[in-house]
Amino acid sequence: MKHLVTFGIVFIFSINSIFSQAQLCDCKSDLDFLVEKLKGMPSYKKQIKGDKLIKFQNTYNDLSQKMVFPISIADCFSLLNQQLMVITDYHASVRAKATYLSEDDYYDEQRQQAFQNTEAFKNHPKFSMDLAQLESNLKVKSNDDIEGIYNYGSQQTVGITKINDSTIVGVVLTSTIKIWEPGQIKFVAQKNQFGKYDMYTYHNRSRQLLMVKNLTLENGRIWSYKKKGNTNNYETDIKNKSNWDFKQINDDVQYVYFGKFSSSSSENKKAFRRFYENHKNGFTAKHIIVDLRSNGGGNKKLSDPFLKLFRKSKAKIYVITNCYTGSNAEQFTLKLKKIKGAIHLGQTTYGVLAYGINYGTSYDTPSGHFKITPTDMNFHKYFEYEGLGVMPDIKLDFDRDWIEQTLEIIDENN
Repeated sequence: MKHLVTFGIVFIFSINSIFSQAQLCDCKSDLDFLVEKLKGMPSYKKQIKGDKLIKFQNTYNDLSQKMVFPISIADCFSLLNQQLMVITDYHASVRAKATYLSEDDYYDEQRQQAFQNTEAFKNHPKFSMDLAQLESNLKVKSNDDIEGIYNYGSQQTVGITKINDSTIVGVVLTSTIKIWEPGQIKFVAQKNQFGKYDMYTYHNRSRQLLMVKNLTLENGRIWSYKKKGNTNNYETDIKNKSNWDFKQINDDVQYVYFGKFSSSSSENKKAFRRFYENHKNGFTAKHIIVDLRSNGGGNKKLSDPFLKLFRKSKAKIYVITNCYTGSNAEQFTLKLKKIKGAIHLGQTTYGVLAYGINYGTSYDTPSGHFKITPTDMNFHKYFEYEGLGVMPDIKLDFDRDWIEQTLEIIDENN
């Protein structure tokens, strides 16, 4: 049997490594390089002291023993992430660089067929259990059970099953895209200290090896996987909204949606300025709904100007978040909650707000197989929410529209 090493646990699936055996990595030099970069991060300096320093050093020593000889790229990727995750900092990352298909390749049938003949495809991890039996077992799972059959967009169904109490695996059951075939493992995820999941997975199109951290599994959804037959997903019902949206719902209620606060796009910065100028004198209602669902954050220069406007309005603020509300949008949520009478509704946020990336400097490791992006911004005052997220005052039901529920709460308050 071959072994898939993930999160420090050896899972035995009778599978091959994602990479061919010829692709080995001098992982120890990469580990040393990673540790050097981690020590420069604000999160390391704030957290790695006392017992945490001992744990960090012990982890390094244990991992070093597994790297005496070159190991597979996949195993090295997993072990490097183990060292990184001793620090509670969900902005920092280690990424594998290898990709196998471009965006155009993914939609080209001939290139799909060519990829099927590669070692990367042939050696991809496979689930050992009979697929018909697995599917039969998962079909009878209740809607509330983590295990079950999930849709990944409209092109795949994935069976999610437990390996143990804290670990789940996603197995491709059907796929209309030839670069994935039934039986291949799509991801392995382990529950972390915050009750969320850290996922070792593969990019759906490029097949790049990924680590996606701190994912919420709730309401029959984890990341882009949605349980088959589950239509109760109003936490993400924002597809048709523009990035900056304002509505006068009635005489007493106004609604504003902020999709992202990113300043990396000149287009979004211009849109922010237009929106701000158009509405800076327009917040006049008794109640204002601030919708931050799936806002991944950005720059406070695009979020915080609205704090002054909302305070000046003397309105009662209702801020709505979901598990994809992250980074600066989480910080903005906490600032909104300080406005007198404000109420936070919806779902607990992502939990990635105590540190950040300003310059975005990334470094290739000595082996050339990985890219490290350390954090360089210090928001440690929010550390109590890192990983955990910001919990709402009122959880909203997943089976009904969240704006409608918020309006009902406003009526009750009136």
